[in-house]
Amino acid sequence: MVQVKRLKVKKKSLAEKESLVERHNRILSSITHDLKSPISAIISLVDLLDGEFGGKLGSPKTKKILKLISKAGHESLSLVQEILTMAKMEAGEEKFEPEYVGDLAKELTEVANTFRYEAAAKEVKLIIDIKSSLPMVQWDMRRIRLHALNNLVSNALKFTPAGGMVSISAMKEQNLIVIKVEDDGPGIPVEERQRIFERFEQIDLKSARVFNGCGLGLYNARLIVERHGGRIYAMEATRGKGAAFTMLLPLYADRQREDVVDSVLYLSNFEGEKEAL
Repeated sequence: MVQVKRLKVKKKSLAEKESLVERHNRILSSITHDLKSPISAIISLVDLLDGEFGGKLGSPKTKKILKLISKAGHESLSLVQEILTMAKMEAGEEKFEPEYVGDLAKELTEVANTFRYEAAAKEVKLIIDIKSSLPMVQWDMRRIRLHALNNLVSNALKFTPAGGMVSISAMKEQNLIVIKVEDDGPGIPVEERQRIFERFEQIDLKSARVFNGCGLGLYNARLIVERHGGRIYAMEATRGKGAAFTMLLPLYADRQREDVVDSVLYLSNFEGEKEAL
């Protein structure tokens, strides 16, 4: 009888917590929607001033200030978008549209090409490493790119010093695709490798690898990977320094869990190896 009462209390506590999170997300969503339009207007006006009137505004100092305002505006808009994405995914309102992807290697190469200019500007070598052919998958590739891959590669470039290297690799293991983004930046302490995927947790991190904003990018990456039935981990890079972010994704996002049962052993082994590092 006591155990039943404890279970009821636990369920009530969980329901109250979920209700609190839902209310919190509704407030965040409302605020960020209101912020999005004025921030976009600021960015547009600054770009207009810099583009059309840049030559008439006088000193290089003025142009530098405009660029700083524009950069801050884009960063603020990015944070607003991350908060909106988080709220939608947690509420189950973010669309999920898995489609067949016949050439995954091409998709990953396009992700790398998106960051070629940034990598060159930072004097960082960006490579794509796919040693064998990859099978067809059924993913929401647009959201995997937007919420996971772009975030991981952007972070890798952010923390890799000039002369360093960022690599994107992919291979098939049983019924999984293993995608890894590695860099030569500061590593991530073992005790923080799970916390960095929690929302707002990065505010309290002590690591030298401090992410901008509230750290929602990695949280959203985790949400979209888990929505596909996969998992994401942070580990030490295989090159002996830096960090490696590994995504394990089943071939078919819309299959039932029993259809990827062969992958459970690989996941268990992978987690065992991860804990040993």
